[in-house]
Amino acid sequence: MLFLEISYILIVFFRTIESEKRLRAFYGSILVAVSIALAAVSYYALRDYAETIKRETLLAGIYSNEKDAESISGFLARGGSVLRVTSHIVEKSLEHGATQAQIESLLVSEAEYYKHSNDIVLCSMFGILREEFFSGERWTPALGYVPSNRPWYQNAPMEKDKIALIPTHMNPYSGEQVVTISLRLSDKKSVLAIDVYLKDLLANVKKSDLSNMLVILDKKGSVISHTDISQNGRNYLSAECWGTDEENLAKAAPYAKDDPFVINLRGKEYRVFSSLIQDEWLVVRLVEDDQLWKPLYTAVLRIAAIIFLGYVLFVILVAIAFIKHIQLIRSNHSKTAFLTSMSSEIRSSINGILGMNSIIQKDLHDESMKEYSNNIQSAGQGVLSLVNDVLDVTKIESGRLSIESMEYEVFTILQECYNENEPKIKAKGLTFHIDCDPDIPSCLWGDENRIIQIINNLLSNATKFTEVGGVSLSVGFDNLPPVGALHSDDYIMLKIAVKDTGIGIRTEEKKSIFQKYILPSSAEQNEIEGMGLGLSLTQELLAKCGGHMTINSRYGEGSSFLVEIPQLVLNTEPMGDFTMRYRTASRNNKDLADVFLAPEARILIVDDVELNLKMFRGFLKNSQVKIDEALSGHQCLQLVESRHYDLIFLDHMMPVMDGIDVFRKMKMMDKFPNKDTPVIALASEGESLTKDSFLAEGFADYLIKPLKERDLRRSLKWYLPKQLVLTPEDLNEPVIPSASAASVAGSVPSNKIDSIFDDDEIELRSITAATPLDRFKSLGEFLDIKAGLNYCADDEEIYVEMLQEYVASPLCRNVDACYRNSDWDNYRFYMHVLYDSSIAIGAVSMAEKFRNLENASRESRLKVVHENHDLAMALHAELIENIQKGLEER
Repeated sequence: MLFLEISYILIVFFRTIESEKRLRAFYGSILVAVSIALAAVSYYALRDYAETIKRETLLAGIYSNEKDAESISGFLARGGSVLRVTSHIVEKSLEHGATQAQIESLLVSEAEYYKHSNDIVLCSMFGILREEFFSGERWTPALGYVPSNRPWYQNAPMEKDKIALIPTHMNPYSGEQVVTISLRLSDKKSVLAIDVYLKDLLANVKKSDLSNMLVILDKKGSVISHTDISQNGRNYLSAECWGTDEENLAKAAPYAKDDPFVINLRGKEYRVFSSLIQDEWLVVRLVEDDQLWKPLYTAVLRIAAIIFLGYVLFVILVAIAFIKHIQLIRSNHSKTAFLTSMSSEIRSSINGILGMNSIIQKDLHDESMKEYSNNIQSAGQGVLSLVNDVLDVTKIESGRLSIESMEYEVFTILQECYNENEPKIKAKGLTFHIDCDPDIPSCLWGDENRIIQIINNLLSNATKFTEVGGVSLSVGFDNLPPVGALHSDDYIMLKIAVKDTGIGIRTEEKKSIFQKYILPSSAEQNEIEGMGLGLSLTQELLAKCGGHMTINSRYGEGSSFLVEIPQLVLNTEPMGDFTMRYRTASRNNKDLADVFLAPEARILIVDDVELNLKMFRGFLKNSQVKIDEALSGHQCLQLVESRHYDLIFLDHMMPVMDGIDVFRKMKMMDKFPNKDTPVIALASEGESLTKDSFLAEGFADYLIKPLKERDLRRSLKWYLPKQLVLTPEDLNEPVIPSASAASVAGSVPSNKIDSIFDDDEIELRSITAATPLDRFKSLGEFLDIKAGLNYCADDEEIYVEMLQEYVASPLCRNVDACYRNSDWDNYRFYMHVLYDSSIAIGAVSMAEKFRNLENASRESRLKVVHENHDLAMALHAELIENIQKGLEER
C-alpha cells in the first residue's frame, strides 16, 4: 500500500513537472512570437514614418524658402512698379519742357508720397536726368561722390529696359543699409533709381539665426543680405574666397531649388534650400542638419520608447500570468495529491476497521456488545462519508461567507444605515423615513456587520427602483418563546421592513430576483443599472444568520421586504426614541470643519439698501462675528477713520459716492487704522465693471449680488486673519447646527411592525412635514420662492423680513420723482436698487424690467424709458399688493 501511495505521488509530481514544461514552452513561444512580430512591425513602421517625415520636412523647407522668396520678389516688384511709373511721369514732363526745378520738385513729391505708402516705403529717390543729378531729398552729393561712377548708374544701361538690382550698400544720405533699384530711361543716358531699406525688404521673411541662416546672393556671387551682417557686400566668387566654403555655397546654391543638399560651412553641416527671384538673386536658407532633423529624431525616439514600454508591460503581464498559472497548477496538484493521499490513508484505515468489526460481529452473542459494534460500524460509515465530502471541497469556491457574532447596539446600526442611504435617497428627490419601535432592546448579540449589510442592500435596492415617492425603513421585534435555558426576554426575532413606491415586481419574476446576475425585466425597461447581486447576497446572508425574508409587491405600485432574524438580548433596556437619540448623536458628532466661528472678528458692511444689510446679518447670525453697518459712503468713511476692522464689504452702486470713490478716499486718509484691511467690493451681476477692474483699483476681491451664503463664508474664511477664525480644535464645545426634525426620522410607539407590513396593502406612509415652499405657496404664483430662500440661507424669518422691507420701501416714490424731474442719474441708481431688491426676494421677472430701464437710462435711450416706465411701476405696485396679500394669508 505504501508503495502504491509513493508511486502515485511520484506520478503526480512528474505530471506536474511535465505540465510546467508544456506551460513554459507555451508562454515562451508566445513571448518569442510576439517579440519577433513586434520588432519587425516596429522596424518597418518607424522606417516608413521617418522617411515620410523626412520628405515632409524637406518639402516644408522648400515651401518656406519659396514663401520667403515670393515675399522678397513681391517687394522688389512693387519697387520696380514705383520706379517705372515715376520714370514715365519724368519722361512725359521732360517732353513737355519741364525745367530742372520742376523735375526736382516732382521727385521730391514722389519720394515723400512713397515714404508713407502702405505698399512700399522708400529710403530715397534720385537719378541723373539730362546729365544732371537730382534727389528727392534735395540732397547734395559730398565732394568725391560721382553719381555716374556709382553701380546704380553703370548697371542700368546693361539691363536695357529691365530693372537693375544693385547689391546692399550704405545709403550716403541716411546711413542705413539699402538695396537700390535703377532703370534706364528712353534717351539711353538718363537713369532713375530708388533706395529701399534692407530691413523692409526682409520684414516678412522668416526670422533667422546662426543655426537657421538666410543668405541672398546675386548671380555674380555678391552677398545682398546675410544673417551675419559682417558678410554683407562680400563676393563669394571673388579671389579672396577661392577655395573656401563660401565659394562652394555660391557655386552650388543655384542647384538646390528642387533638391536641397548638405554643405559643410565653418565646420558645421547645413541643409541648403534656394529659390531664384527676378532672374537675378538667389534666396538661400541654410539650416543646421542636426536642428532640422531634431524633431524627427525626438518623435522616433518617443514612439520607440512607447513601443518599448508597451513591450515591457506585455512581458511583465505574460510573466505574471505565467507565474500565477504555475502557482495555480502547483497548488492544484499539491491539493489533489494531499487530499488523494489522505483519503486513501483514511479509507484504508477505515476499511480495515470496518472489516475487522464485521468479523467480530459474527462471533458476538452479547446484545450489549452487538450494540457497541453497531455504533462502531455507524461511526465508521460516517467518517467514510466525511472523507468523500472532503474530496468535494476541492470543487467549492474559496472565500465562503462566515458569521461572526458580537455585541452591538441597535441604534448604532440604524444610525449608520441612515447616514449611508439618506444622501442617496435625497439625491433622487425621494422621501426617507425610519420608524423604530422605542421599546426594542438596546443591545443585542449577533453579526452586526452582516445585519448592516442586509439593511443597506435592501435600501439600496429600493432606492434604485424608485423614481417617485419615497423609501421607508421600519424596525421592530417579537418576543420568541423560551428555548432551552433561554427565557422569553433573552431571545427576540428582529424584524426589519423596507418599503418603496417603486416599479414593483411581476409575480412571475419573484423567484428569479434571487438569482445572481439576473435583473427583472422591469429594470431593463427602466434602464436601471446593477449586476443583480443584492437580493441574492442578502438571501445568502440571511440563511447564514438563521433568518428569512418575505416579499410583497405589486407591479407598478411598489414593494415591501420583511426580514426576520433571531437575535440574543444582552440588555433589555429599551433603545428609546430614535429621533431624539439621532439628534443628540448628530450634535455630539457633527463635523466641525464646516462650522464657521470668529467671535473676535469685526467687519464693516457698507450698503445703502437696508434689505441687503439684513441679508448679511442673517447669513452671519451664528458666526458670532461683530458687524458694523453703514448706509452711505460718508458713514463708511467716519467708521473706518475711528476704528479698526478685520474685513470691509463695500457696495459699488451707492448715491453721492459710489464704492470706488469711497475706496479711493479711504486710501487717501492720513490717520487710517484700516490701511491693511482687505476690502471686498459688492457688485450686481451685469455691471460694466469686471473683477479685474476692481482688483486694479486695489480691492482684495469682489462678490456678486445677491450674495450667496457659501460665497460670503468662503470670503470670510479666506480674508479674515487666521488667528480670528476658530478651527474645530479651538472649540471647547461642539457647535449645534440647526436641523429639521422631520428630515431625520420618526418613531412608532409600538413593538410590532406587522401593521406596517401588510400582505394586502402597499402604502408608503406620509412622513414629510410641510416644506418652506408649501408655507409660501400663496406667494409662489409671482415669486421664485426657492431662489428667494436661497438668497436668505433658507431662513424663513429673514425671508419674511425681506418681503416686509420690500413692501414698505419708498423706492417706487423716489424713482417716480426722479422720472418726473428728468433726474436720470438718480433714476438709474434707484432702478439698480430696485433690481437688487427684486432679485433678492425672487421677483425675477420684475427685476428684469428694472434692469432694462436701468440700462436704457445709462445709455440715454430715453424713448425706451418713457415707453416702459409707467408699465413697470404699475406691475411693481401690483406685485407689492400681491405680496401683502400673500403675507396676510400665510
